[in-house]
Amino acid sequence: MIYLADTKTCTGCSACFNICPKQAIDMKPDKEGFLQPFINQEKCIECGLCTKRCPVINPINIDCLKQEAYALISTQDRNVSSSGGAFSVFARYVLSKKGSVYGAFMNEKLHTHHIRIEDIKDLHLLRGSKYVQSEIGNCFQLVKKDLANKQMVLFTGTPCQIAGLYKYLGGKYEHLLITLDLVCHGVPSPLAFKSYIEKLEDAHPSYGHIIEFKFRKFDSWSIIPSIKFEHKELNSLDQADNCYMKSFFRGWIYRECCFNCHYSNLQRIGTFTIADFWGIGKHGTKFNKNITKGVSLVIDNNQQFPNIFKDLQTLAYIEKRDIKEACYENHNLKFPVKREKERDSALIDLIDTDISLQEYAKKYQLLKAENIFYYLKKYSKYAIHTLGLYNIYKLFIYKMK
Repeated sequence: MIYLADTKTCTGCSACFNICPKQAIDMKPDKEGFLQPFINQEKCIECGLCTKRCPVINPINIDCLKQEAYALISTQDRNVSSSGGAFSVFARYVLSKKGSVYGAFMNEKLHTHHIRIEDIKDLHLLRGSKYVQSEIGNCFQLVKKDLANKQMVLFTGTPCQIAGLYKYLGGKYEHLLITLDLVCHGVPSPLAFKSYIEKLEDAHPSYGHIIEFKFRKFDSWSIIPSIKFEHKELNSLDQADNCYMKSFFRGWIYRECCFNCHYSNLQRIGTFTIADFWGIGKHGTKFNKNITKGVSLVIDNNQQFPNIFKDLQTLAYIEKRDIKEACYENHNLKFPVKREKERDSALIDLIDTDISLQEYAKKYQLLKAENIFYYLKKYSKYAIHTLGLYNIYKLFIYKMK
């Protein structure tokens, strides 16, 4: 009988699902909402391909001998990006070579899954951070077809998804395939996010259904959700309404494997690693560019950057930086998130339809005392956002630290 990684170590990368020649594996959500592989024993021929291609059971040996770090700013893309526009720059490069681009897309039902694009007009579909695990589906199979047709491919995802892709392909195809692994905190449950959306709508019945959800505002360093209901738009969440992101940053809604992540260090799996360049200029050489709208970090893990540097330089400002500076405030380049005791119950409680956001926030002490100082801070933030002063405010705070 074939055995795969257990629920505590499986990353949900879907390599086994994609490789099975008899379609005997289905990716189904467990009780916490994370996709897990389920084998249909009637279809299974016990060929063992799924086990051989599992990056958990058979890890990829990673040996990054000489990494280089770069700061990147794309003036045309960072106004519509979560950071400095690094993903868009790589995507523009690959699309200019008649290649295809794969990345996470949130559809009209607010479900996040990977899709393929090959037209620049569709690039906006893949922009923006999604703090929820993206479903891979059959994208690995599509990548393989593109590569077989000698088409350049850009694939962006979490490191465990990149590992799954490499194991499925049986190689890295370095002459055609560029992978961007994200500096990842951890992957939250899609079911927890779905439940959160429903509870948020219940908390504001007069606003109608949520039709758009952005985990981060574009054009800034901000990690504040922007939510568009049918009848109202919220650009600043308060107290219980923001408990999903509060739980995210505490690691309470992550997949179990995230707390022992093999990739939360400088041994990176992707061709390049991308992230926000937190703390740039504060822990090394002064950075003389305007940072208020975000700066991307790009780490070249395998000395591939020189091959495409001239092309990328026409699309963005790129400056070489010290790798130690890159790690200073990007904590997941040093170690995984620590598992807190609240993870034992918080995820299930967020999913529970009988527990409101207010009750959840109260139980997990996410509510602040509503005194004069609370309201001063609340309305000051509201004024800053309303008047478009957030980036100036962040720059001031940044330089004061």
